[in-house]
Formats: sequence, C-alpha cells, structure tokens
Amino acid sequence: MEHQLEPSAPSTQLEPDATFTQGPGVNPVNPADLSRLYPPLPRGEFSPSVLPPPPGQSHRDEFFALRPGALQAAISETERTLEEEDGKVQGTWLLTEVDHWNRESERLLLLTPRVLLVSHYDFVGLSCHLLVRIPLQYIDTITVGPFHFPTTSLSRRCGLGLRLGWDKLHESTFRSRWNPWARDLPTVILTEHPGVESGHLAPLGSLESFRWELTQGVRTAHQEQPLAGRANGPLILEKPIEMETVLGLVSALSNWAQLGYAKPRRMLAF
Repeated sequence: MEHQLEPSAPSTQLEPDATFTQGPGVNPVNPADLSRLYPPLPRGEFSPSVLPPPPGQSHRDEFFALRPGALQAAISETERTLEEEDGKVQGTWLLTEVDHWNRESERLLLLTPRVLLVSHYDFVGLSCHLLVRIPLQYIDTITVGPFHFPTTSLSRRCGLGLRLGWDKLHESTFRSRWNPWARDLPTVILTEHPGVESGHLAPLGSLESFRWELTQGVRTAHQEQPLAGRANGPLILEKPIEMETVLGLVSALSNWAQLGYAKPRRMLAF
C-alpha cells in the first residue's frame, strides 16, 4: 500500500539572518536586536508611594465609641435594661474605669434617680458583656483626688480620679486584691476617657459633671430611701486615691497599648 505524505506545516523558526520589513521607508529590524525594544527592567526603580495619614485625623477615627451612631446604639441598648421603678435616665457618660491593678477600660455609665449602671460595652461587637447595677442608696463614700502610687510602681497616671464605694466597713481580702479578675471589690474607680481631648465627648466625658450629678443623686437617694446605719448620708472626701500597684508591669504595657479601648490596631490585629 502506498502511503501519501501529508504536507508539513510551514516552519516558524526564524533564520539567524532573517529580517522584518515594516514598510517602505522603515529600516529592517533584526530579531537579535529586539532586546533593545524590551529592556530587562522596564519599570526601572519604580515603587508605590507611601503616603502619611490625611491631615485632621482626630480621636474620632481612633476610638470606635466616637464613630457616628455608636454611642447612641450603646445607650439605647443599656436603657432597655432599666426597670420602671428606676426612673428616667438623668445623665450618660463615657469614662474610663481603673481597676485595682491599674488597668484601663472604657465604660458607659447611666444615672437614674435610683440606680447607677456601669456597662462593659463592646463597641466592636456592639454588645454589652457585663452590666454592673449599683443602687444609689448603697453608695456610702465618694472620693475625688489625684492618684497616688507606691514608689516602686512602674505604672502611674496623672489627672483626677473618682472612687465610689458601697461598703466602707468591709475590707477587701488579700486574695481579691491580688486577683486581677476579682469582681467582689466594693469600689469602682473612674477617670476621664482619653477621647475627651478631641472635644467630641463633651460633656459625656466630663468627670466633674459626673461627680456633681452622682453626688446630688446619692444624697437624694439617702434622704428618700435611708438604710439602717447610714442616716448621715454619703461621705464626700477630697484626698489622693491610693493605688496598691506595687510593680505594675502588666498594667503599664496594657495601658500603653490601650488594650482596654475599642480602637483600630493598624499593624496589629484587634
């Protein structure tokens, strides 16, 4: 049987001396010289520009609580936990709580004629993790003054603080004072939120406004609902607030990174 040879495809391999003609009046191009049309580094030393943040960036961009609608949503959710006999809300504040280890955490506070609510609100997940309910007639001591630390403490702070207590005859146990997660301490220490510097928190971030409203509310509650043994009303003191942070390495790192606040962490994950 005879086999017919199929026509082979034309070869696309270029001869070394082949040239391309682009038209009349144009010099022919040798394939060996094509490298001059495509340099090995066509972009040279180009790299994208890194620009600084836009001017005018304030604490509103740093704290989630200061973003539009965040505080209103938190206040509305906390108000729904109030009972009818608590009365209407007389004031709301966004302050910083300082625990017995000198660690900072932002707190939402609501004051009514009967009760003070301290909300551990998460402005990232938009939910309340813990709600502390303090009847005003149980508050027996309000102390206002600068913070005072032991000489060995590495974690210190400036400014005024406010300590309110509801059992001045009860001393905290040694175990509670050295437990960083203890919840049985009969005191709460508050100071101003760092976002107050931007001006967006006024008057919600005013410690002086909270002090005045709380003092008036506690005095009224003691008169209308006196407790046995507390007929003389609350004790109002102006003296340094003693902190027992002997070393404070953990709180110094935590406060420096502001881990107690809901805010963008930029290079680090939240």
